[in-house]
Amino acid sequence: MMFEDRARSTRGRRRLGGLATGLAAVVAALGCRSDGLVTPGPPPPPEPGPVETAALSILRQATTAPPLSVTDTSFVVTRGEDFELELRYEPRPGESEGEEFLEFELDDESLLRYPPGHPRAGQLFANGDTITIRIQVDPARMIATLEPSGLEFDPDEPAELEIRYGNADGDYDDDGEEDPPEAEAEIDLWRQENIGDPWFRVGEIKDEDLDRVRARLTSFSRYALAI
Repeated sequence: MMFEDRARSTRGRRRLGGLATGLAAVVAALGCRSDGLVTPGPPPPPEPGPVETAALSILRQATTAPPLSVTDTSFVVTRGEDFELELRYEPRPGESEGEEFLEFELDDESLLRYPPGHPRAGQLFANGDTITIRIQVDPARMIATLEPSGLEFDPDEPAELEIRYGNADGDYDDDGEEDPPEAEAEIDLWRQENIGDPWFRVGEIKDEDLDRVRARLTSFSRYALAI
């Protein structure tokens, strides 16, 4: 699937937004990466920010969206091994597998430095070293929190995060009316260090055919699809 490079034009209107209720996820941890989805190389600098929370509209899950079967999961990753994890919605009637909501990937060399608070804080990972990662997903809004905060990834082999908005509420600006199709162009992936902090745009690759936005990560924090 070909991705379109995300255009980073300045937007005069940031206050659209809305997304729906009931996340649902099936977690699948795989031992290898998905070819074609990985974008090698260091991430470009984010668009200048910051943007306050009041200036963004975070997408909501649609009322018609299935719930996520898992909204809070932890897993162990190892330096020297590729890793992939998927969070999916519960299957609809007649489906053998639910739709994908979130994908997280690590290259075998992605883990770089231990986070603050760890017994080896600040030290570099060596092959075979492990660490536990946690992903929490808001059940109503398209927000994912990745921990431990401060975990560092190699800028040349960053972690990758993809979130899909196909089940987002179509009333992005929450005014009671469905927004026009062109409003999809405003959807992007945003990063917030801590609750209450400003947001920074981090989305790099967007595929409007599959309703997904992808970013490369050099550290962990809180991420949201928003307008």
